[in-house]
Amino acid sequence: MILTVKEMEMLCVMHSGTLSATIDMLSKAENEPPERMAVVQSLIEKLSSLKDGETVSLAFDPAK
Repeated sequence: MILTVKEMEMLCVMHSGTLSATIDMLSKAENEPPERMAVVQSLIEKLSSLKDGETVSLAFDPAK
């Protein structure tokens, strides 16, 4: 699974030890600005579809 830099940043901040605990923590995010809530939602969707044995990777945005 590929995460954007912003999704990886959010994952680092909200990581709670296990996949289910991290998804739960992300689901409770309420005080994030609207632009970050889009990242939270995207990350929840991606992590919720993570299959056993699948890894998470970081994708850098192309240089402009």
